[in-house]
Amino acid sequence: MTPEMSAIVMFAVFAVLLLLKIPIAFALGLTTLITVFAIGRLTPMVVAQRMVTSMESYALLAIPLFILTGELIVASGAGKRLVRFANALVGHITGGLAHANIVASMFFGGISGAASADTAAIGSILIPTMSEAGYSKTFATVVTITSSPIGIIIPPSIAMVIFGWMAGVPIPQLFAGGFVPGFLVGVMLMLLSYVLSKRRKYGVSRKFSLRELRLAFIDALPALSLPVIILGGIFGGVFTATEAAAVAAVAGLVICLVVYRQPNIGKLAKVFIKAAKTSGGIMLLIAMTQGFAWVMTMQRVPVHLSQFFLSLSTDPLVFLFSVILIALIIGLFLPPTAALVVLVPILYPVSQLMGVNPVHFGVLLIAALGMGHVTPPVGLCLYVGSSISGIPISRLVRPILPFFGILLLLCILIALFPQIVLIVPRLFYS
Repeated sequence: MTPEMSAIVMFAVFAVLLLLKIPIAFALGLTTLITVFAIGRLTPMVVAQRMVTSMESYALLAIPLFILTGELIVASGAGKRLVRFANALVGHITGGLAHANIVASMFFGGISGAASADTAAIGSILIPTMSEAGYSKTFATVVTITSSPIGIIIPPSIAMVIFGWMAGVPIPQLFAGGFVPGFLVGVMLMLLSYVLSKRRKYGVSRKFSLRELRLAFIDALPALSLPVIILGGIFGGVFTATEAAAVAAVAGLVICLVVYRQPNIGKLAKVFIKAAKTSGGIMLLIAMTQGFAWVMTMQRVPVHLSQFFLSLSTDPLVFLFSVILIALIIGLFLPPTAALVVLVPILYPVSQLMGVNPVHFGVLLIAALGMGHVTPPVGLCLYVGSSISGIPISRLVRPILPFFGILLLLCILIALFPQIVLIVPRLFYS
């Protein structure tokens, strides 16, 4: 079977299996097996070995540890404390609760590294609070949904761990590259929220109080210390990203049991079980993808796809805009994590032939796939926000468009101005 035919078979089978609503990990595994049998000269045993050996990675240990940290922080009630601190910090501005929502997402993203966890933790508190304060419930839901993807851009980010492992890019440099884009998109979302709040007369929820800010900061300090411990240790050369994840998990456990004293010991087991289920799903997906990627490599599919892209244009900027477009389309059908593990083996080699900086490409791809969190039909944050507010997804699509435009604008700015991503990594690692 020719490489062109192999690519057609693989992607056609994968598309059919997704249409049949087979879970993505199993769809990838079945696609790999079907392609192996169609090729005839590869054995399923080798594919299985590739899947198993791909899991023998020190870097991948960071994923379950960061997931556990996020679950512990959610269970500890830190979300309420972060919301209170964010509200004390920016709640006095017009549309203050919307700004508090976005800032709380930025804080929480620096702890959990996952967007859907952000939507659940922050949305369950602020959507009802904003509605009671006179904000439209639709507006409150949309702000929550679209600020949550900041969690996969601001370090630490599970998506960055996966990309770094798959592409061989240093994870600390990816973490450093996410600082400015994460802060920038937060500011842009706040500006849009301010304009809309001014137009719709969503008032100031509180007067600024230095005393309240100080008390809220002290209450939230244990949770806020986690990003400092994680990132300070990594950038200071004290420990690796995986060691940072382990330290964060232990610190999260101490915050739960000693500082905030919730959940109790009896409920703590549920936290570990939930983290294990989430981690297991992601690790199974990665294993299946490695088998899929190995078959593609054996058939030289990435090489032929690279030649196809180069035949269209050798301009790196054209390629980067193509990446944004591909991520937008794929994000309609696959959640960001699944889309990431499928696209990296295909697009990363092309980016290197184009001369694109690996950190720049990684952050752009992650930010672009993050838009998939808010787009139907599989947007995780969209579904979580809808379930919390009780507003059907069909009624959220139109109000979400201006905020979605901000997420798209961030991707365009990253593509046009690489320094947005590279300024911090070059500061620490040049």
